[in-house]
Amino acid sequence: MRILHLSHEGLPDWRIEKSAISASSRGHEVIFGGRTPINYNRKIFSKIYEISWTAKARLGIPFYWHSVKKQIEKIVREVKPDIVHAHNLFSAKMISEFELPFVYDDHEYWSTHSKLLTEMKTGKLIRESKMKQKNNFQNITLDLPKRIRRMLINYYAIRLWTNWEKELVSSSPTITVSDKIAEDLRVIGNTENVFVVPNFPMKFEVEGFEKPHFHSMLSSIYAGGDGHNKEKMPNRNIDSLTNMFNNSDIGKLTIIGWKEEPSANVNYTGFLSRQSMYNEMFRHSIGLIPWKNHWSHTYVSPNKAYEYPHAGLFVMCTSSFKTIQATLKENCATFHDYGNLESQLHYFKDNLEELYKKRVKIFEFAQSNLLWEHNEENILRAYQLC
Repeated sequence: MRILHLSHEGLPDWRIEKSAISASSRGHEVIFGGRTPINYNRKIFSKIYEISWTAKARLGIPFYWHSVKKQIEKIVREVKPDIVHAHNLFSAKMISEFELPFVYDDHEYWSTHSKLLTEMKTGKLIRESKMKQKNNFQNITLDLPKRIRRMLINYYAIRLWTNWEKELVSSSPTITVSDKIAEDLRVIGNTENVFVVPNFPMKFEVEGFEKPHFHSMLSSIYAGGDGHNKEKMPNRNIDSLTNMFNNSDIGKLTIIGWKEEPSANVNYTGFLSRQSMYNEMFRHSIGLIPWKNHWSHTYVSPNKAYEYPHAGLFVMCTSSFKTIQATLKENCATFHDYGNLESQLHYFKDNLEELYKKRVKIFEFAQSNLLWEHNEENILRAYQLC
């Protein structure tokens, strides 16, 4: 079987790649179409096609939508796929206009993700307005049409993408990342054909990992590329996190994913390959998901929550992450604010033996439970329904 993976994003994208590996390991040919890959040299796909998506195409504006459609028509004619695995909303909506069997892989839960994007853009406009001179009435007046236009576009996007998602879920097999999102999508689409494939690591990534070593000093880690984000994401707010470590006696913090000058208790590694990331994680004791409470966390299931345990890191996350708590059970601790986090880190700093036992327990739990292969059959079940 020939499977075409479509995305409005590019490679690398580990969820797309894991889905492709699952199919390839069963003898299927996998092809990718999406944005131009950046420094991508993995030999997963038999061929990679470039598709130029634009913001206006993602809003369904006919001229721009048709421009993308022509690109995909050409790919489809050449590939002649048996099934299309459409990653996220735009690729799924686009391929629904072709007479091809496809599954919709909803990485983001777009009806809620669009609300988050709107919140981000509104916050950006507010910050830009504050930068203008407070008493400069002319600038404020000139800025008003821009703000109204952006607000109208945002509301249009929410309505459009919510309708697209309902249409897709109700008419095609759907894959998503958590039970909570799946529950919502089954109601939205009035269907049972929604399958859960969490963002767990693949077995080959983590097999052979050694049992965690005892650490005589407390150190925590945070993995995330937030430092490179051009726009602040309100659901990933970590303001004052580094200040807390620099101003309190709670051990050291290492941040994977972006590079800055280190401070007294905070170090930055920059971008690391997945193997180097795990090697770095093994040197620490606690894996943090320190995003401050936000309404969207009910639907968020970050990869790091399931990578940390395989590296022997005890997981600490904000109390709004219900999916993480449901998945890890007693193998994680929650905090409702940074004061509460600081207090718990103080405790673990003075009780390293207890922390070590928790690290061993979560490592063993991960090795038995948090593996992509435990759920990959759901991908094949979705394919069979096409």
